Amino acid sequence: MTTYRFPAEAGLALDGGAPTAAAINDRLAELGLTRQGVMVTRHDDAATLEGQVPDEATRERVLLVVGNLQGIARVDDRLTVNRATGLLDTLGAFARLPAGNASTEAAGGTVHRANPDAGDTGFGPGGSILHLVQPGETLEAIAARHYHDTAAAGWVLESNAAVLTDASALQPGMVLRLPPR
Repeated sequence: MTTYRFPAEAGLALDGGAPTAAAINDRLAELGLTRQGVMVTRHDDAATLEGQVPDEATRERVLLVVGNLQGIARVDDRLTVNRATGLLDTLGAFARLPAGNASTEAAGGTVHRANPDAGDTGFGPGGSILHLVQPGETLEAIAARHYHDTAAAGWVLESNAAVLTDASALQPGMVLRLPPR
């Protein structure tokens, strides 16, 4: 399980104050993110996500939608990704190795644990950079910093459509997903 921290006061305020597990599920459904197989529980300022998602990008989007809700300071990520059997899994079966020795799942977990903690920038479960928006930052400034191209602001907006409707919705304290281009 990986825990991600978010500024509790930043992000979207749902009707009725602090978001309940039901309100979070409704928000995920409203955005067209997978709800089937995903269970959300709340305790104080924390949300726990459990279940399966189809891919790492969906996992990151679900994580950021929940974390960018006002009142959520911590998201415990217990989601798993439905993985197709890959070449390493097949070769491991042929070699009759013990489970986990030659699997893409074991390799993915090892790579994820190696991610560094870099101040205002971290890494999401799918390898995207997670960027904490600072006061005065714009999408263009974020694009220039991470992609070395201000024109990539549209890419940043598109990649965060689940939490940003347009550039004016950007607020300090929000966490944005910056996937590789």
